[in-house]
Amino acid sequence: SRSLIGFALIGVLSTLTHVCVATFCIELLGARPPVANVVAFAVATMFSYTANTLLSFGQRLSAATAWRFGLVAGAGGVVSTCITWVVEQAGGHYAIGIALVVTVIPAFSYLGHRFFTYRVR
Repeated sequence: SRSLIGFALIGVLSTLTHVCVATFCIELLGARPPVANVVAFAVATMFSYTANTLLSFGQRLSAATAWRFGLVAGAGGVVSTCITWVVEQAGGHYAIGIALVVTVIPAFSYLGHRFFTYRVR
């Protein structure tokens, strides 16, 4: 569907935005990596919200969808942390956790945004 393809492309651009902002903050501003990643996450999430709202889901920007988008994004962060923790506790290689995160979280996020953030049926 149109929204799925747009979501995937915006996801790639959002990831690139995160990497560029984090690198800029670390290399040019001298920020510590954890601080740089918080800034980069915020910028990439704002980009992702704006682009997905307007392009992937064809809706207007609003406080209600922004709030719901933030909840889904935060839940995705919690789920990804839990996945990597479980893999670590099970003695698995960190690459297994990363592989699970990059497979599970995009699907989790898309479904969360489709049915909760934008309430598309």
